[in-house]
Amino acid sequence: MIIVLIGYMGSGKSIVGQELAAKLGYVFEDLDNYIEARESHSISEIFATKGELYFRKIETQYLSEMMS
Repeated sequence: MIIVLIGYMGSGKSIVGQELAAKLGYVFEDLDNYIEARESHSISEIFATKGELYFRKIETQYLSEMMS
């Protein structure tokens, strides 16, 4: 089973996700960390250099990769 947490930036998804994964014995994957590893840049650098539209596009792409 895959559980996905969605919400606003800074709303606590990562903290809740880590705790939930630990309690359920699941592996926790953070989309932002995945994006930063794939892009070799921080999220803030991606926003600053390529803009929000680019970020949202790759966010959707990488989420799809993670879900498959």
